[in-house]
Amino acid sequence: MRSIGCACLVLSCLVAYSSPALLAPIQPAGRAVGTAPASNFALELKGVIRQIPIGDIEKLVQAYLLNDPEFQAVIRAVNSLPAYRFIRQLANQPEVRQLQQWLSQQLILSGGSLKIFDYLELEIKVFNKYPFWSQLVNGIQGFETEFAQVYPVELIRSLLEPSATQTSPLLSELWRRLVALRPVYERVLASAQGKAITNELQRLGVNINGVDAIIRYQFGWTNATWTTPSNNYDYYY
Repeated sequence: MRSIGCACLVLSCLVAYSSPALLAPIQPAGRAVGTAPASNFALELKGVIRQIPIGDIEKLVQAYLLNDPEFQAVIRAVNSLPAYRFIRQLANQPEVRQLQQWLSQQLILSGGSLKIFDYLELEIKVFNKYPFWSQLVNGIQGFETEFAQVYPVELIRSLLEPSATQTSPLLSELWRRLVALRPVYERVLASAQGKAITNELQRLGVNINGVDAIIRYQFGWTNATWTTPSNNYDYYY
């Protein structure tokens, strides 16, 4: 499986082009920089990444990938040649390439590298670890509901967005650059390839509007909120 870092691009191909949303406000960056302690961007970003419960996500994906035909069909679509071409189209946008270059440079300067994203790689085994997994899956809508229970979208945004507690200059700059990607996102989704893959995923049962809402909130393109459903299953036990 591709890493969750690349999955940001994969998630983008699950979203249909929708009406424009207001950008989330970016708070002023100026705040007594001279008195702030020295920071390390690599460690700060690693701390954000580590908040993603990759073990829980891995078990959830494994359970659905091995047992649910609807989810299997979506995975096949995401890994199809048209989807790959769409992902490459998004990754090759000048704004995205500039962000990747800036991120790599800042990580190297702080003693790190893009390898910090290796934590997000999924390792999916080909057998059910627990025999009752086959009784827990509930189609693509079930997966979407359970993923929303596991992935801490509001926490990740709070750690990246400038605030009274998040005062890191480089994390704030990363957030500014992520917010600025909204036109790229909408431009690529409006392309023929973008419409084709999102229409196919919608045909397979993916909640396009729901995925769009998560992506727009995560990257600061909207301030819409929602209620996270209660947890029903534990895939470890």
